[in-house]
Amino acid sequence: RAVRMTAMACHHYLSARVSTATAPRVATKKSVSHHRVSGSVTRASADVPSAQLGTAVLPKNRFDESVFVNALFQWANGLTTSGQNLPFALPQRVDSLEFGFSMAFLQSDPKGEPGTFVSVGEIVAVVEDVENGGRALIIRGTGKAAQKGMLVDVPMVMNTMLPAIKNGIAMASQ
Repeated sequence: RAVRMTAMACHHYLSARVSTATAPRVATKKSVSHHRVSGSVTRASADVPSAQLGTAVLPKNRFDESVFVNALFQWANGLTTSGQNLPFALPQRVDSLEFGFSMAFLQSDPKGEPGTFVSVGEIVAVVEDVENGGRALIIRGTGKAAQKGMLVDVPMVMNTMLPAIKNGIAMASQ
């Protein structure tokens, strides 16, 4: 059960089986826009520029994808709710997606009401079909999370993601 995951463009080595990308792959070049979601947080919309931060090829046999996706969401949500895990510079909001999760890095909205936050970047991890007929976890950064060195929290999250992926695969393969 080998997990192959390319490291994000900041060239952190995640394991001996990980190769680093020379530059992030940019998906779009549209302008960043925001929209309001539940509560007082504004998130980046789907048409924002994104860069692929990593990929993990998933096993084809005896693999429960819903268990894997739930394990990754629980890991990501635990990073933001337990101060014992990691010291983050920015608050985050983690949302469950049908095939993954989204982690938004938040800052106070200078144009909004007090207590209103905006997403300045997101890590979105989603299981998708890949060319060889299998499935893979594709990890993308949007907003400032797509730009190398713009958010100090992104490398911390990416460095802790590989063990979470391996654990999720182990749980989903039982």
